[in-house]
Amino acid sequence: MGQLDGKVAIVTGAGRLRGIGRAIALRLAQVGADVAVTAVARPQERFPEAERQAGWRGAESVAEEIRALGRRALALDVDVTDGAQVRAMVDKTLEELGRIDILANNAGLALVAGKKALWELEDDEWSREVDVNLNGVYHCCKAVAEVLIRQGEGGKIVNLSSMAGRLGQARYGAYTPSKFGVVGLTQMLALELAPYKVNVNCVAPGSTDTDMMDGTFRRTGERMGIPFEMVKQGVSRFIPLGRQADPSEIAAVVAFLVSPRADYITGQCINVDGGVAML
Repeated sequence: MGQLDGKVAIVTGAGRLRGIGRAIALRLAQVGADVAVTAVARPQERFPEAERQAGWRGAESVAEEIRALGRRALALDVDVTDGAQVRAMVDKTLEELGRIDILANNAGLALVAGKKALWELEDDEWSREVDVNLNGVYHCCKAVAEVLIRQGEGGKIVNLSSMAGRLGQARYGAYTPSKFGVVGLTQMLALELAPYKVNVNCVAPGSTDTDMMDGTFRRTGERMGIPFEMVKQGVSRFIPLGRQADPSEIAAVVAFLVSPRADYITGQCINVDGGVAML
């Protein structure tokens, strides 16, 4: 028997082969949940080489992996900045999977992290990052909270922030401010949903071996005029545990927070960063 048998989860931003969202979706399925995985569809020419070689198909590939584990899965193309699309995501999950018990808000965007100071940003770069990283969490929390309250059986919400949402990071555009906002939203919603037995927590990953993090390293390398690999190695030297996280290590913490073992934890932000931010 899995800890999440009979539960249904939604995981946003779960369409990348080397991503935290995929790792979360698979981990939840491994411990018994049926999972709706969402992502914004990407043209194949934007796929990293590893995805092209794997014949990757975004969220649908993750859904197939979940079905191979014996769980039900639903793949949805969702832009979390669009409230109507988010509501349609919730309705489709209820229609196909019957209920919703868990939401993992993982969808995120880092357009200029590692590259531009605040005064160098284009206004649309700022707005786009805030829209995905903070407004997207708002839309998903709002739509799922209404379902959890209506079902009357409690539930779990985990929002993904970042080490950059716990400690200020220079040249991170709107990524750092928006991820700080996710922590505040989590605390507020935890108080509002506590009477309904819905736990709301936050996970703040540090440097993790993903395509998104590699993009930040590349932009940093371009700005500093040094190779991408040198940036990546240099960052690992500043981590007390001496390495990046594997996405599965972030997923393990999310799986704990949505399990019955975390029923008395709410309003918290847990750093998973190898010891960088001890607060």
